[in-house]
Amino acid sequence: MQKITICGNLTADPTLNEREWVDKESGEILKASVCNFTVAVDNGYGEHKNTQYFRVNVWRTFGEKCAEILKKGHQVLVHGSIALRNYVDKNNNIRAVMEIRPDEIQFLNGKSMKVDEQPATETDGMPY
Repeated sequence: MQKITICGNLTADPTLNEREWVDKESGEILKASVCNFTVAVDNGYGEHKNTQYFRVNVWRTFGEKCAEILKKGHQVLVHGSIALRNYVDKNNNIRAVMEIRPDEIQFLNGKSMKVDEQPATETDGMPY
C-alpha cells in the first residue's frame, strides 16, 4: 500500500454526492455519500515554482463533515492512501485518475479529523 501526505489549498468548494452500488454477496443496492475536492500543492519557488493538483475522495460521515467545514482556499493537510481509478469518458475513451483516500485530514484552521473517529460500520462495504 502506498501512502501520501500533502499540504495545500482547496481549488474549489467540495462537492457532496450520493453513490450507489450493488453488494456482490446480497445483490442489495447500497448508498453512501462521497465528498470530492482538489488540493493544489505548490512546489519550488521563484521561476521554478509549479503547482500539482491532487483529487481527494472522502466517504460517508467523514465526507459529510468535510463538505460542511471546508471551502475554496482553505488549507488542509491530507494523509492517506493512493488509489488509481479507471473510468470511461463521454467519448468512450478509457481514462485513469489518481485519487487520495484519506486516513486523516487536518483542517489547518485548528481542526482535524481521522477516519477512525466515525463508527466502524461507516467504512465497511465501501465500493473501493
